[in-house]
Order: sequence, then structure tokens, then C-alpha cells
Amino acid sequence: MPLLVTKSSAKYTQLLIVLIFRFLTSPFLEGSIGSVISSLIMFLTLISIVRLFSTRKYIFFIYTIIASVAFLIEAIANFGSISVENTSLGLLILIIYSFYLSIAVWLIMKEVFLASEANLDTIFGGISVYLLIGFIWSFFYGIVEICAPNAFSQSFLIEESSAKTIYFSFTTLTTLGYGDIVPVKDFALILANMEAIIGQMYPAIFIATLVGNYLAQNHHK
Repeated sequence: MPLLVTKSSAKYTQLLIVLIFRFLTSPFLEGSIGSVISSLIMFLTLISIVRLFSTRKYIFFIYTIIASVAFLIEAIANFGSISVENTSLGLLILIIYSFYLSIAVWLIMKEVFLASEANLDTIFGGISVYLLIGFIWSFFYGIVEICAPNAFSQSFLIEESSAKTIYFSFTTLTTLGYGDIVPVKDFALILANMEAIIGQMYPAIFIATLVGNYLAQNHHK
């Protein structure tokens, strides 16, 4: 059964606020407790994303269970002796998170850019997709670092924090390129190039289209 959009008029505005909060708090969530709080914020983000769409109850239940399992594994590992960053559990968690957010990006883009009417909330939805892309790539970089150590000039796994991967991802997405962290191995190079290309094309094409439609509609009114 296809997913149907809920009737909330400010759902993407709420999502954008959550994503900005997640981004701004990432530098302060270090160590075991900080990692748990970061995981909790991500868990709530995943649930809020799923709630954007009306699905059958069992689908929502499955999504919630999978997200809960990922959060619990990460929380137990952070408080225990398991090193999430260097185990298959850490890899599984990153895969789950990136899968969730990738599905969210597809569903949000499908609705926002096929909407019959553009408004501020749909623009915020487009901006949310941009931020979600940055978070997805931060998980991708974490996966690469676990599977291929030393794929980057600096390790992302030294500290118990996701701030470094988020920093590198958004620096690449915006093509800012400070050069303090650079991809070394071929796969990391290609992955970074893909993010930079998306970071250039998405605002120039999709966000500009949304804003243009919004201004055109307001002009006609």
C-alpha cells in the first residue's frame, strides 16, 4: 500500500527544527553519555520522520522496532565494554540509520516536488532533504572508516563522537573544503565527490525550483 501524506500543515517545519538541533548539538555530545544522548536524538528523529507519513500500523511498528534495536545496541555498547566504532554492531547501526534516512529523503522529495501547491512548509521540506543528505553521508563515511581503516587522512573513530563525520560531511556537501581532513582511498574519494556534486546541484536545481514556484504562486494571488 503506498504511503500517504499526513494533514499536518507544518510537519516539515518541525522536522527542520529537529535536524538543526541535531546538527548544532553534535559538538557537545562527546563521551559515553554524549553518545547515548546523540543516539536518542537520532532515534527521535527517525520516529518523527516515519510519523510524517500515514502507513499501515504494522509498517510503522516494524520501523519503530528496528530503530529501537539500533538505539539500544548503541546505548549498551556506549555504557559497556563493546566498542561500537570497531565492531560489526557499529556497522549495523550505521547501515540502519543511513537506510532510514535514505528512505526519508526519497519520500519527502517525492511529495515536496510533486505537490500541487508550494508553500513555506514545502520549502522547509526541501531544506530538510539537504540536511538529511549531509547526515546520510556522515553515516556513509563512518561505514567506510569501519570497513577500511585509514580511508581518510584523519580517523573518525578516535573520539566517541559523531561530530567529526558530520563536520566532514557538511564541509564536503557545501564544497567548502578546508583540507584538514581529506579522503585517501579510492572509494572514499568517489564517495566525497558524489556528495560534493549533489551539494552543488541540489540547491541550484531543486531548492531554486521550490522557491520559484512559491514566489510565482504568491505573485498570482
